[in-house]
Amino acid sequence: MTRTLKIYFHDRCFDGVSSAAMFSRFYREAVDRHAEIVPVGMEHRDGDPFEGVALDADDHACVDFRYCPAERMRWWFDHHATAFQPASLRAIFDERRLATHVFDPHAPSCAGLMAAALPREWGWPLPPHLRELSAWADRVDALDYASAAEAVALSAPAQRVSTFLASSGSDAAARCIRWLETEPLDEVARRPEVDAAAQRALAERDQTLAHLRQIAKRTGDVVTLDLLATPGSRSPGLLGYLLFPTCHYVVSAVVGPATVRISVGHNPWVGAPSRVHVGQLCERHGGGGHAGVGGITLEPHEVARAAGIVRELVRTLSSG
Repeated sequence: MTRTLKIYFHDRCFDGVSSAAMFSRFYREAVDRHAEIVPVGMEHRDGDPFEGVALDADDHACVDFRYCPAERMRWWFDHHATAFQPASLRAIFDERRLATHVFDPHAPSCAGLMAAALPREWGWPLPPHLRELSAWADRVDALDYASAAEAVALSAPAQRVSTFLASSGSDAAARCIRWLETEPLDEVARRPEVDAAAQRALAERDQTLAHLRQIAKRTGDVVTLDLLATPGSRSPGLLGYLLFPTCHYVVSAVVGPATVRISVGHNPWVGAPSRVHVGQLCERHGGGGHAGVGGITLEPHEVARAAGIVRELVRTLSSG
């Protein structure tokens, strides 16, 4: 009888998808080569994001997402400083000390963490294409680019895949996981649907930049890109840093078909460290992230609440 593994991962995120692809390959080669693998995208939200989410498979794994204390969650890998919400979950993690639960908040990416842990702890030979994938996940999550212009160029395969994930339908992440499990990143980036998403983003860029320049508000060294009044707008991503290279922070908000997303980032090219831990700031509103970047996801009916959170974030960042 075929066993089923469910992998819960940070949805529509390059690192989350890369981590899920890596674990899928590991599971087939080191645990059960006949397993049926079902990816389940997860979004940060207030309270327990796993509430109402079925852990009903034969085995369960969670990558690049918050800690789940359920005993049926056999595997867990993460690198976010905000992984334990509420903070009391850290005591459960520390008490159990499970070999299959791996946490390192100093790892640049979850895929990078796994690329080190899976061969070391389970003797699994990491395929070369997944080693390259983990290196790109490190770079994408750490914004390891020489400039904002390089970061938004869409010339690298990882950037093109990230654009596909951000701009495509709900099944985009699951398809990417299947592709990346067996294909080199550059081949995935050349797939027609991925290339089409990148070409659309590039074709719309001038119009997008003009609109962002029009609606942007600057409060001290904080830039706000509030797109809550125009549902369906594309996420600004890193374009705020391109438009306002001297700003220290960008706060953006967009309304999608199923969520309202607030993104907060510290400008890594401004030459000064962040005054606050951005991920912990987002954690106050049910989100999370890293020292320099974080996000908050709300329900589609919570536009008014999102507007209030944006105002609070800007007040905190501009006075920090």
